[in-house]
Amino acid sequence: MPGGAETKEMINKDFLDLMKPSSVLINTTRGSVANDAAILAKLEACPDFWYGSDVFNGEPSAKEAEWKSDLSTHPRVYGTHHCGASTKQAEEAIGEEALRVIKKYAHCGEIDLFNTVNRAKKDSSMQTMSVRHLDQVGVLLHVMKVFAEHNLCVQEMQNIVFAHREASVANITFTGEGFSNDK
Repeated sequence: MPGGAETKEMINKDFLDLMKPSSVLINTTRGSVANDAAILAKLEACPDFWYGSDVFNGEPSAKEAEWKSDLSTHPRVYGTHHCGASTKQAEEAIGEEALRVIKKYAHCGEIDLFNTVNRAKKDSSMQTMSVRHLDQVGVLLHVMKVFAEHNLCVQEMQNIVFAHREASVANITFTGEGFSNDK
C-alpha cells in the first residue's frame, strides 16, 4: 500500500490489539504506515510476538549512512533495510520479468498492466463498451470524436484486430455524464 495521509500509522495500537499475542507481523509497505511506539509496546507486552520489515521510519536515503532505531534493534524484529531487492536472486528475477514483458510486447503487442504502479482502479462510474469495426484508418478516430461530443473520457482502451485484418473490436472503458445505458 502507498504511504500518505490515509495510511499514516495504520499499524497502530488498535490494529495490533486485534492480533493474537503470538502473531508475526510483516510490513513491506512504507515505514510511515507503522507506529513504532505501538509496535514496541506490543513486542514488550507479548513475548511471542515478532515483527519483520524491510522499511523503517527515519531510514536515511544514502546507502552508506549509519542508522539504527529502537524498533530496528529489538531482538524480535527482523529487518532488511530495503536490501531485499538488492540480492543476486532478486536482480535476476527482475531482469527475467522485464525480459518477459518486453518479449510479450514484441510478440503480441500487449503490455501486462498488472505490473504497473499507481494504476487507477475501476469504479462504479466507469462503463465498458465493445465497438466492432472495420480495421481501416479513421474508424477509431471517428469513435473518439463521438466520445468527445458526448463528454465521455476514455480511461482504458484495447483494440483487437482479427485474422486477415478485416475486422476489429475496441474495448473502451470510460467515464462521463453523457452516457446512459438506454442510448
